[in-house]
Order: sequence, then structure tokens, then C-alpha cells
Amino acid sequence: MHPIIDRYIDTATPASRCLFAVGAATPFFMCFWAFNCVGLFHDEVSQGLNMGPLWGLQAALTLAIVIALAQGAWLWPRRRSPERMPRASLLCTFNIGLTYLGLVIGPGALTTGTNLVILGVLVIGLMLFSFRVMLITFSVCIGLYVFYDALVIANLAPYAPLVSANAFEGGRPLWWLSAWRDVVFYGGWAAILTLIFLLFSRLDALHLQLDKLSHTDVLTGLANRRYFLERMASERRRQKRTLLPSCLILLDVDHFKRINDRYGHHAGDEVLRRLAQVLIEGLRVPTDQPARIGGEEFAVLLPDTTLMAAETVCKRIAEALRQHEFNMKGESFHLTVSMGVVECQGDDCQAALKQADRNLYRAKQQGRDQAVYSMAREVDA
Repeated sequence: MHPIIDRYIDTATPASRCLFAVGAATPFFMCFWAFNCVGLFHDEVSQGLNMGPLWGLQAALTLAIVIALAQGAWLWPRRRSPERMPRASLLCTFNIGLTYLGLVIGPGALTTGTNLVILGVLVIGLMLFSFRVMLITFSVCIGLYVFYDALVIANLAPYAPLVSANAFEGGRPLWWLSAWRDVVFYGGWAAILTLIFLLFSRLDALHLQLDKLSHTDVLTGLANRRYFLERMASERRRQKRTLLPSCLILLDVDHFKRINDRYGHHAGDEVLRRLAQVLIEGLRVPTDQPARIGGEEFAVLLPDTTLMAAETVCKRIAEALRQHEFNMKGESFHLTVSMGVVECQGDDCQAALKQADRNLYRAKQQGRDQAVYSMAREVDA
């Protein structure tokens, strides 16, 4: 789907979704209204049409256009409001659905291709409105359609109430009716195929979004623990081929519980987001991989990096945090972190994590606001 449309559907308010539907349907109604005017006032065409049903359909179209324009005028000032509008949604869908139903039944659903329009309306409706709203509207419209079809089968109603016998000559439709059927048929198929492509594009976008959500921490936007472990395993396999070292950093916010207790959880969230931003700004993107793997615990994977280079990265992170001043409830404070760093040479991921965690624990034991470094196969003293 086009990125602008895709972003609109994802972020639109209930009022703006109704506006989108009104804006898409009203020009279509106006086109049919204009076509009906040709039938009403063109001598050759009017002879093949039943004037009573045609005037009735024209009145219904006029009413639908007036309702759509009035609803659009009412919704426009409210387009940015997040308030739910179930009645407005039902009015919008019923106005569009019942009008399209009249356009389908009037010229004969099976011989003009207008039934394809109903499928398109359903698809667009499901993209814009809740399933409940569409279920109610579509059930009513389909119920009326089935009821009218039953009347046709029982010879109690004409199959195509708009079209008279004068529209045919020798059993074949006149040029204008044939042209009308072709336009509606091919136009309907073009609309349906376009919607199918849009839906598949939308489905692909949703799959990508779900895949991103499955390995992203919502609060910080960093990778989550699951994705980080997958990346570590992938890097370990690569190391076996390149024989180059990599470094793993575990970071823990110092006295994070005190921050939450003193300033509130919103302050704790702000601290975590700031730390995530510092990690993103201080690393080689996308080569290095930062992640949030616990409450206030973060990790960084540094491929093709020695322990000496990792030390430079750690100092840069610590310095960036010290330079940032947090202001909460009229008080200011600076953030510090403890770090455990280990250099890996194709070692087992869990073993590397355990050693980095031991180094992190030592950094806390030794007073926090520092980093402890080691090789993955070094034995602690």
C-alpha cells in the first residue's frame, strides 16, 4: 500500500476514517447521479428505462449525497478528535451501503457487474471501520438483497427495475445499455483488482510490523532479549569463519529503584529512554547491536571489536550519560551505569553472558559507575 495511505489508516481518528469513506463514496454517487440525468433527459436512452424507478433512484442518490456532505461538514471540525463515534460510523456505513445496494439492484446485479462494487465497498469498510460496524451494515444490506432476490424469484418484483423491454432489440441490448454494462463490469473488476493488490501490500506491511514488534522493546525502541540472543548466535557462527573477536557489554542503571521511588515510574521510563538514545548515538549502526534485556538492564554486542576498543565505547557511553542532566520534580540528577564487558572468540553465547554478568556484578560490588573487563575464557580470581 502507498506509505501515505498506510500511515493514514494506522493513525486516523474515528472521525477522519468516516471522512475518508465519505470522500471516497460521494464522487462515485455524483457520477451515478449525472448518468441518471442522461437517462432522464436523453430521448433515446429514456425510452429504454422505467421512469418511476429511475426518479426514485435519483431521489435516493440526491438524499445520500446530501447526507454525506452534511456528515462531512459535521465531522470536519472533529477530524482530530480521538473520541469514538459509533453512531457516526453506522450512519456513514449505512448511507453508503444502502445507496450502493440501490445501484446494484436497479440495473440488475448479475448482468451489469455492479455487484463487484459491493465487494469493494466491503473491503474498504473493513480497512476503515470496526468489524462490528461492518457486520451490522453488511448483514442488513445482504438481508435486503436476499429479500429482493426472493421477490424476483417469486415473480413479485422485476429483476432490473430500471431497465424496460425497449432497451433491447432482437434480444440484444441497445448500444447505450451495452456500453453501460461494459463500463460497470470492467470498472468494477479494475477496482476489485486494485483493492486486492492494496490488501496484499497492506498484509505485507502488517507482517513486517508484527515482525518488528516481536523483536523490539516498546519503551526504548531497542531490540529485546529474544532478538539479541538470536543476533549473538548469528555473530558466533560468523566468528567461526572470520576468527575475529567480538565484545559483549552488559549495562545496569545504578540505583534505578531509588529513581522510581523518588520521582515516579515516568521518570524511570525517561531514564531508560535516554540511556537507549545514548547507546544508539554512541555505536556503529547497524553493525553494533544494543538491546534492552531486562527492567533496567541493557546489552550491547560489538562485532569485530577487541577489549581495548570496547573500553573506549564504554567510556564514551558513561561520559555521555554524565553530561545529561535530568530534571524531575524540581530536582536534578545525573545518571550512571555499571558495566560488565567480555571479549569473545567464538565462545558459547550463554557462557559469554554469564561471564559478562559476573563482571557486571563485580562492577556493582566495587562501587558502581564503572566497568569490569575480561576475556571470555579468563577464570575469575
